[in-house]
Amino acid sequence: VAYQIGSVSSAKATGGAISFYGSKTIHTFTGSGTFTNTSGSPISIEYVCVAGGASGGSSDNAGGGGAGGYLTGTTTCPTSPVTVTVGAGGAFTKAIQGLNGNPGGLSGAVTVSVTGGGYGASSGAGGAGGSGGGSSYAHTSGGGPAPDSNQGNAGGAGSPSSGSPAYGAGGGGGAGGVGGTGSGASAGDGGVGVQLPSTFRDPKSSVGFNGPSGNYWVAGGGGGASDGPAPTTGGGG
Repeated sequence: VAYQIGSVSSAKATGGAISFYGSKTIHTFTGSGTFTNTSGSPISIEYVCVAGGASGGSSDNAGGGGAGGYLTGTTTCPTSPVTVTVGAGGAFTKAIQGLNGNPGGLSGAVTVSVTGGGYGASSGAGGAGGSGGGSSYAHTSGGGPAPDSNQGNAGGAGSPSSGSPAYGAGGGGGAGGVGGTGSGASAGDGGVGVQLPSTFRDPKSSVGFNGPSGNYWVAGGGGGASDGPAPTTGGGG
C-alpha cells in the first residue's frame, strides 16, 4: 500500500513495515495484519496485492504450481481499521505418488481480493487459480486456467509425446505469462512473473526477486517435473 506524504516523511496510517520512497509512504505486509488510517479522513492509496502460490504434485512427472493472483491499482481507504489478508503458499504434498499439489491462499484488503494459485497436477489437468497449475505429463490439452485473466495466466500442458520413455509435465502459470508445455523428457518452465510498479521499487526493500530486467519481480509460476532417461525439470518463472 502506498500514498502521498506531506512535506516531511510522516505516516498517515499504521500497519506493516513502513518506509518512505519517491514522495510516498509505503506499508509492506508480508503476513496478515491491520492497516489503520489515522489521518482522520479517507485517503487514496495505490496497492499491489499478491496471493499465495500453489504447490506442485507429488509424482515424478507432475505439473508445477501456479503463481498466486496479482493485482495493482488505486482505491480509497476508509478511516476504520482494515484487515489485510496475505495468503500462504500451498502446503507441501506428501511424497506419495499421484497426489495433486495444494492451492495457494487468497489475499486481499479493502475492496481488493486475489485468488491463490492453482495446484500442479499428478494426474489430469492442473487446478484453476490466480494463475493455473501445470498439468501432468499425460494431459496434453492444456493446463489449469486462470478464471480472471487480470490476475494471472493459465498453466502449461503435459508432454504431447506420451508414448516415449520420458515424460515432461507442464509448468504453472505466472502473473506475466502462461506456463510452458512439456516436451518429451523436458518439463515446461513456470510462467514469467511481473515487476512491481515503479512506486514500490524502494532500493531498501527486500520484496521481490531478480527477473528479466532487474529486481522486484513477483508471482512467477513453478516449473514442472519429468521422468525417464535424461529428464529435464522445468525452471521457475
